[in-house]
Amino acid sequence: MVETLDEKIEEAKRKIITIESKYDGYATAIRHAYEQIEEVDQESIPLLWNLIETMEKFSTFDIELKEFILSNIRKVASYVELYPYLKENLRRGIEILTNEEGLLKMNELYSLILDGKIPLQNFDKYLKEVHDWAYRNNLKWDQETKIKRARQKGAYEYIGVIIKGLLMDPTKYEPLYKQLIETNNLEKFVKYLQKESEKLRP
Repeated sequence: MVETLDEKIEEAKRKIITIESKYDGYATAIRHAYEQIEEVDQESIPLLWNLIETMEKFSTFDIELKEFILSNIRKVASYVELYPYLKENLRRGIEILTNEEGLLKMNELYSLILDGKIPLQNFDKYLKEVHDWAYRNNLKWDQETKIKRARQKGAYEYIGVIIKGLLMDPTKYEPLYKQLIETNNLEKFVKYLQKESEKLRP
């Protein structure tokens, strides 16, 4: 029996709520992405579920990276009312992003940066920003925690080039995602992402 689009949407809603109940910060990211997409484009709900389901397949997939991906989906979805053309881009971007090989490669890249195995060009800048933020918020982080957060900040900036690009302009950024999937040298690829992220800065 072929499901109608409405049935697919309702099924995806139920599944998203089930996954949401399993975690805390991740659950919040799911809920925010889901609520924003529900508000602007019901047809994207099954696509969101497919992405969540795909990420859930892999026990090694970093939960904070999942949150980062979902927060970008929520952010782009929030632009749809102002820029209606983004609705189709968002759908297509989520579809492309759901590629299993791409998600696993992105997770590998994220892990390597967090472990310090891929050096970041602007690491000192990220470390200072993290130090200043922790000081302003009266957080007694040790140096090891600050270093990890600085690496994470860099990882988000560079991986964000791919995620935001796919969601806002999938035609332009799909080749970059394919390049990530096919590369055998993630360190070299990060250097390329660093250049791309520089272009996106105001």
